[in-house]
Amino acid sequence: MKSVIKKIVYGIMKMLEFVYFLMVLVVKAKHKHVLRLSRQKKNKITIIANGPSLKEDVHFLLDEDYRKQTDFLMLNFSAFDSLFFKLRPQYYCLADPMYFQSSWRDEEVLRLFNLLNNQVEWPMTIYVPAQNMKQFVKFSRLDNSNIKILGVNTVTYRGFERFRNFFYRVGLSSPIPQTVANLAVFIGINAGYQHMDLYGVDHTFFSALIVNEKNQFCQIYPHSYEEETLEYKVVRRTDNNEVWKVGDYIIACGTMFLSHDLLESYAKSVGCHIINNTKCSMIDSYERKNV
Repeated sequence: MKSVIKKIVYGIMKMLEFVYFLMVLVVKAKHKHVLRLSRQKKNKITIIANGPSLKEDVHFLLDEDYRKQTDFLMLNFSAFDSLFFKLRPQYYCLADPMYFQSSWRDEEVLRLFNLLNNQVEWPMTIYVPAQNMKQFVKFSRLDNSNIKILGVNTVTYRGFERFRNFFYRVGLSSPIPQTVANLAVFIGINAGYQHMDLYGVDHTFFSALIVNEKNQFCQIYPHSYEEETLEYKVVRRTDNNEVWKVGDYIIACGTMFLSHDLLESYAKSVGCHIINNTKCSMIDSYERKNV
């Protein structure tokens, strides 16, 4: 009897969550210029994140044979790296609020927009959350004819599990983009790629975490020029430059890893094979490269 009651309560809760989700879709979801699962299947895409490990794999990414076999997606400030102009990525991904509105990192962000506007001489699509697309267009002032801007609905799905992937496929929802890497993987899947390589997705956010004498959350960074010397760097939020609270940081990281789990499940459902080539990566969601 108790098990029956639990099932009934669970069903009611899921129904209420689903109704709430549909209400949010009506208010927030965009229907024009957004990414849906492509009917045109493509071979391979390589997503290049900005983890420190990337420097160990640059030589492989620049291999001529490899470059012929794949398209590329880069993100955030990777355009400042010479690798950006060598690979000439077909896709670029931005998700942080600092790209849509003024913040403490305006100087760096505006320098990125200036580079994209004046130095991208090949066709490239920039993906941003659909809910921020108008803000992005206005704030970035991008008018480079080589660049196309598309949105990705980032409304979080709630409700019955069996309907989740349907809303991902039609482009009305996506796993939470806790980091831009989450959004980038979803873009690769819905763009129709059957194979995906990941590089630079270290996600080693829990390494050497401490709280200093000022009660500030910090991460220990070794100086590259002297391995014995350690620097205690305060961990700050990118949106407002405030110091992260330990609890909030851990919750955010957990959400990010759970998002990768959802992405792997969704990828399998549409025939996309993801391989994580980042040797030091903390992500356990995807198949790892055999080394």
